[in-house]
Amino acid sequence: MHPIRVLPNVELQSGDPIAEQCIQRGLTTFHQACQWVKDLPYGANSSSEDSVILFEEGYGNCTTKHGAIARLAAAHNLPISKHLGFYRLNDDIVTGVSAILQPHGLDFIPQSHCFLVYGDYWVDLTEGNCNGKNKTIEDYDFVAQVQPDLTEAEHEAIYREYLRHYYSIQPQLATLGEDMIFDLLISCDQQLSYQCSIMASSLAKANTLVTG
Repeated sequence: MHPIRVLPNVELQSGDPIAEQCIQRGLTTFHQACQWVKDLPYGANSSSEDSVILFEEGYGNCTTKHGAIARLAAAHNLPISKHLGFYRLNDDIVTGVSAILQPHGLDFIPQSHCFLVYGDYWVDLTEGNCNGKNKTIEDYDFVAQVQPDLTEAEHEAIYREYLRHYYSIQPQLATLGEDMIFDLLISCDQQLSYQCSIMASSLAKANTLVTG
């Protein structure tokens, strides 16, 4: 991952909801906005479908932090986009995950994380945040450009699509089936101090409603 300074920098212009929120806080340049968002506490917002919520709640996760800055970049015609990377979640990244996965014959479970892409540069605005991970994710099996803001249904559909790519890498995933994989994903995310997986969070909420 690369530092914020590799991104182009411009003076912020009013007229965009994200820019307005930044200007109200005394942020006058794109780099200042990026740093402010990166410095926000890490946490799963009450909703992730409109990234302006991180200004209202004062914290954000990988989805809302990168969503807000990707929207700000688009409003200023900067060629910066939000990408979703899929990686192999195991004990190296989140302590306690292997104990959940090994009884099911798995060494890892596919997980996703957001970051910004500008040309050949990748910038993670959650790097260094207290997010429950042991290290910054650097190695991805698949990377896809996505819209700045996604609905939970859209996020889940993308995960399902890329999950199928992992069946040839780890055939046991196909044997377990998607329902079991989603249950395991929720259990693994519960090892984190803060959840980054919007899909797992929504599934956990749905499960609580059903069982509660």
